[in-house]
Amino acid sequence: MWPPESSLPKKTNMICYIPPNYHNVGFPKELTNENLCKCFWCYQIFANYERYSIHAQECSKRPDSTARYPPQPEETTDGAAGATVLSNYSRVDIQAKHIYVYRIEISNLDAAPTSTSQEKEVAESDLRQAVFAKALAADPKLASLVYDEMYFAYGRKNLHKHWDGSSKTFRVSHTTDRFGGEFQMRIGHQRTYDMDILDKYCRGAKDAPMANSGYVQGMMFALDSVVRLAARVFTPIDRWQVDPQKKIPTPFGFDIWWRYRYTMRAGRQATYLCVSATGTPIANQPTLLHLAQALVSGGNAKRVEDDGSKLAKKTELSLVNIAVAAPGMADMRRVKGLTRTASKDTKGPDGHGSLESHYRETYGLEIASGWAPCAILEDDTVVPLEHCQITQHQGITKLSGRAEEHIKQKTLLEPAARMKLLQHALTALVSAKPAELTKLGISIGPKLETLRAEILPPPSLSTGKTKVAIEHRDNWDLSASRLQAPRQLVSWAVVMFTSKVDAPEPQIRAFLGQLVDRAQQMGLEVGNTQPVIHYGETRHSTAKTLEVAGQKAATQAGTPAQLLLCVLPSKSNRSAYNEIKRVALTQLGVHTQCIRANNTRGGRPAMLDAMVVLKINTKLGGTTVALADKRGSERLRSAVTMVISADVSHTTVAGNMSVAAVVSSTDSEATRYQGTVMQHPHRLEYIENMDVVIRQSLRAFYASTGKKPERILYYRDGVNDSQMESVMRIELDALYRGCGLIEKGYRPKITLVLARKRHNTRFIEAGSDGKVGDNCVAGTTLQAAVTSPSIFSFYMASHRSIYGVTRSTYYLVMHDDNKFEPQVLRQITFDLSYLYPIIMRTAAMPAPLYYAHRLSSKGRLQLNQEFRDKNDAEKSREHDGVVESDKKKKSKKKKYKAQETSEYHLVPVHANLAGSMYFT
Repeated sequence: MWPPESSLPKKTNMICYIPPNYHNVGFPKELTNENLCKCFWCYQIFANYERYSIHAQECSKRPDSTARYPPQPEETTDGAAGATVLSNYSRVDIQAKHIYVYRIEISNLDAAPTSTSQEKEVAESDLRQAVFAKALAADPKLASLVYDEMYFAYGRKNLHKHWDGSSKTFRVSHTTDRFGGEFQMRIGHQRTYDMDILDKYCRGAKDAPMANSGYVQGMMFALDSVVRLAARVFTPIDRWQVDPQKKIPTPFGFDIWWRYRYTMRAGRQATYLCVSATGTPIANQPTLLHLAQALVSGGNAKRVEDDGSKLAKKTELSLVNIAVAAPGMADMRRVKGLTRTASKDTKGPDGHGSLESHYRETYGLEIASGWAPCAILEDDTVVPLEHCQITQHQGITKLSGRAEEHIKQKTLLEPAARMKLLQHALTALVSAKPAELTKLGISIGPKLETLRAEILPPPSLSTGKTKVAIEHRDNWDLSASRLQAPRQLVSWAVVMFTSKVDAPEPQIRAFLGQLVDRAQQMGLEVGNTQPVIHYGETRHSTAKTLEVAGQKAATQAGTPAQLLLCVLPSKSNRSAYNEIKRVALTQLGVHTQCIRANNTRGGRPAMLDAMVVLKINTKLGGTTVALADKRGSERLRSAVTMVISADVSHTTVAGNMSVAAVVSSTDSEATRYQGTVMQHPHRLEYIENMDVVIRQSLRAFYASTGKKPERILYYRDGVNDSQMESVMRIELDALYRGCGLIEKGYRPKITLVLARKRHNTRFIEAGSDGKVGDNCVAGTTLQAAVTSPSIFSFYMASHRSIYGVTRSTYYLVMHDDNKFEPQVLRQITFDLSYLYPIIMRTAAMPAPLYYAHRLSSKGRLQLNQEFRDKNDAEKSREHDGVVESDKKKKSKKKKYKAQETSEYHLVPVHANLAGSMYFT
């Protein structure tokens, strides 16, 4: 049984669990649709039983969850200022009464008799389309279906009522250059969706299913599939739908084409279509060699790379997965890697002779660029880059360096330009009148929707007795003001991880003088204005360099080092930063603040020094600002409130581990936090042992304030619809259990709010006279139309983006013992975004959510295991007897690798840093 009975919450019949190895479990043939629960995952697994495996062996028959979440309140501004915003949604009308889902199974009857059903199943999309077309000729009624070209078809007519049973079988003969023989196509009724239920759900009817029910999610999945097929009015590239009319040329060997995505969304009172656009790089070079050189040089002849090994290292991630045509190959094949040896030094396919002689004798071709590396194709064939022909319109899936920055700049559109582009995408889809939409009676509105929003008032902030002047509702300047709670810096040192050429000592001394002046202006007392500057030696490891610098600081000040200011090279990789943090967090127990050498030079932005001071003060235990007005502070102080937040990050490096982080406030002002890190099973989203964490959090809060929290406000990040129910049940139950374990009968009121940044919803000011305005002001909140019709939810733009279109945060209130008034909870959420202490503007989310995110991303460093990021490390590979790996480089550094785990582990930080905000 998975999970173990001891780890199951009390109401196990409400949750459908998915084991980590569900894709390796065989599908029981006796399992039928009646044996499965009706959750979204069970339905998907049943619908794809020969492609997926099954977790339903552990999932007995369970009904949809009957738990009711806090309902969506009536739309009201409650005295707040109103606003009109332009969204990227269009209203959808569905005329069909029902949508019937049919499963398409196509098998090769000429396969070996011993083949399994999975081996007989046809997986090629083009072949499945051809077989379906011949079955259509045999039964014209199938023309009313919308076939997704793989495993499902959708229609508004009940075709199976005329069949014997719920399925029909066709036998088809088909021959092509690649395939030939007898095929069998079986079409079977899978499920029926009643559109009246969708209408009830959108209207928020009491008898409607919940948002996370399998019925609603399956229905939206079907509608999404139909719309995705209808979007083929554009040019298809690698399953993308891109628009060549709007392409943007670049000097990096590719053009930027806009890729459009259309998503169906069940909103309040109606169904909507969300339109989004992403810039996609499409190669425009004839060969891989031309593309590789363009990616590196960016059109600058001085940047052309003539070292094959360096060229491979810089461009391998970008060239992987590109389909190429090569001499002697009838079909296109994808690139899976590059060699680190030059073409002229690479052996031929037989292991004898050179690749150059093989191409000359076999194909009559010369290798002009013998210095360049070779491409390793998916069948392990080695082909020189200059002979890898790129087919037309090849998408590049991964960019780095200057090419990545260039595409970000080019696709960062102003609000008016972004909405104009989305309106173009919507118009193109509607005017094409796709047959897929017509068959199901789906009509889409021609204009993007204008919606009603409200603007929350900003709180008042103070630094001690001084009120902070907030400009434009979302930013302020503290560079000449005292901090709310400044600290004292006595023992510190500067550690140079760069050369004296990149950062000479006079330059660093000048930087330190300006930094100290700014710190003292802001109230941070610096006891030692001339700290030690220690240049690390190349023969020393990072740990040794930091240790020596810490000892020098302690000797100079007569007290253990509080802070090490680390200066990194102007062009440093992420690994150097990670290693510094790992050593400091686990071995030395000292705070570190990193800065690049180029940011210590004269002419840097004036705010940079102030930002560094804010981070140092926060790590030392200080605070930046606090809520000053009675209205803002009373919302948090009306009862003793502890704010907690959690996030889980997943990584493919350092052992494929998942790291969970929980932060909790330690004061009644919600300005100071402590954190806990846990390692737990890979790709597991919920935090099972939250009861252990909450006990630590409660003790820390009581030790700091002398009070027990009467209520807990819990912000949870990174949870999607399919995980929503299990996360809420397991973590909420653990919170209550942990409170009861610390004191019998102790049960504070808990409010659980999910926060999501990964969504495609955008809205901007509508402007006047129908014109498109600018980004919404900070505090713009959208609770109408496109939010959940059944769960208390809202979009909030708590900051105003400087570049591009502001990305709001989507909040769903999953549980609320405190019975907050909607306006009060929204205002508390907005107020907390002003308390992120390391910036002088509002954050995109409440401060504790940022802390949890930062702590989860740094949590793997606390495992005290060295690692290198994929982007910085070369992969070891052996090909044709030639070993091309890091083994050629005699590295003195011992490499560690974290082990995958199936258990939970609390990951400690050094005792000197425990309870501090080292994660800022």
